[in-house]
Amino acid sequence: IDEINRGELSKIFGELFYSIEPDYRGTKGRVTTQYNKMVEEGDIFHKGFYIPQNVYIIGTMNDVDRGVEAMDFAIRRRFVWQEIKADERAISMGIEGECLTRMNALNKALKENGLTEAHCIGGAYFRKLKDNDFDSLWVNHLKGIITEYYRGEPDADKKIGKIYTAYADLAPADDSK
Repeated sequence: IDEINRGELSKIFGELFYSIEPDYRGTKGRVTTQYNKMVEEGDIFHKGFYIPQNVYIIGTMNDVDRGVEAMDFAIRRRFVWQEIKADERAISMGIEGECLTRMNALNKALKENGLTEAHCIGGAYFRKLKDNDFDSLWVNHLKGIITEYYRGEPDADKKIGKIYTAYADLAPADDSK
């Protein structure tokens, strides 16, 4: 479920919500729903619906999204939480070379300008790159999200300028330092 925090999970799962729990998986957790009368005789779910032991529900979300704090603890305890950092995922997406260098510089600058790891820009943005047009990527995709991060801050323009400079400036590092 992409962007799992965007939906109302108690409404999405309804009567099956508790069936996600490991102790209620399989036929022992069978639930009769309002739709049960529509299931034909002989169907595996005729006597009620259940979630098999081998079904995994994977939800993704960006914890910077404002809807995350709305997820209550009843929902949170039903899932394993695994953080995937932008740089780790980018490498597995095949982001490399100048793209990876710019992404890492951008993310370092975001953190140096008051944001957290959760605000880092991931490889999906860099997959939008066409013909190595990094300026177009900045204007059409990156600048908007970064501007939103700093919305309402008095020195937003200054921070965004520093971040752009880090993203755009690929001067070779001095290894003698």
